[in-house]
Amino acid sequence: MKRSLCIWLALCLALCAAGCGDPHAPEGATLALYCPAEAASVGGGDILTTVSVDWNEQVSLAAEEQSRAAVELLLGGCTEPAFASPVPPGTRLLGCTALGRTVTVDLSAAYGQLSGMELTVADYCLVLTLTQIPGVHIVRILVEGRELPYRASNTLLAGDALLTSREDAVRTFAARLYFSGAEGQLQGEDRLLTLYEGQSRGAVLMDALLAGPDSSGLQALLPPEFAVLSVWMEQELCYLNLPSSDEALLPPDEAEQTKLLQSVVRSLCSISGVSQVQVLIDGEMRGTFGTLDVSQPLTGI
Repeated sequence: MKRSLCIWLALCLALCAAGCGDPHAPEGATLALYCPAEAASVGGGDILTTVSVDWNEQVSLAAEEQSRAAVELLLGGCTEPAFASPVPPGTRLLGCTALGRTVTVDLSAAYGQLSGMELTVADYCLVLTLTQIPGVHIVRILVEGRELPYRASNTLLAGDALLTSREDAVRTFAARLYFSGAEGQLQGEDRLLTLYEGQSRGAVLMDALLAGPDSSGLQALLPPEFAVLSVWMEQELCYLNLPSSDEALLPPDEAEQTKLLQSVVRSLCSISGVSQVQVLIDGEMRGTFGTLDVSQPLTGI
């Protein structure tokens, strides 16, 4: 627990450093590059630190170009003495695209060597750096064009940072999961779910929904093969990103499709602060999912 507290304090210090700026930074526009603190390698102290770089030449560029430049600096392009790259040597940027408020960063296979706390630190060095760029709120991190299967979510927000020891449960949250109950009607099951390092509430809830009910008399609506690419929240809106292959798993009857989707939407809307769910297919807005209209955010009514 002491280690968890130290890491949380370190994250707070790093965020404060980004807000206050470096007194020795160049005048004009600057960007704070997040990187592992040297003290963290020998135990204790801050786990993250920042190095301010001159951003005057990039500030007029589009968000995608600014993001590309920032990632290249994090990959080792920064030559400031206090900077240490958070990624493994040899990691290359394969692609960087911006769509709406989301920036997708595709890195070479070397990044996939990371795991555990090292992966979490590297992820949030990227996220906390890129979300300083105007218009960038969400960062999606891929390796060789694919999402890492052992991540709880590959789509991250700065506010989701959970830098703690996995030996300790970070926190719990209450939710109501909806399953098929008496006479085929949706019935809620109140649950207390636990978050660990790097997990998001939406991803944990979807895992629990896929695992099925604890109560007898209830039946899961999602088939075992149903997959979830990522889940994230932005204010009161929850984004649920599904693969197109899930459509083949939907029941043929439209009423049954509606019940399945409503079980998901109602469950996600039971999370405190979530009022709507926007379904994405392969990361993109689509008009329909099966026979159902998913072009607009859905409510858990």
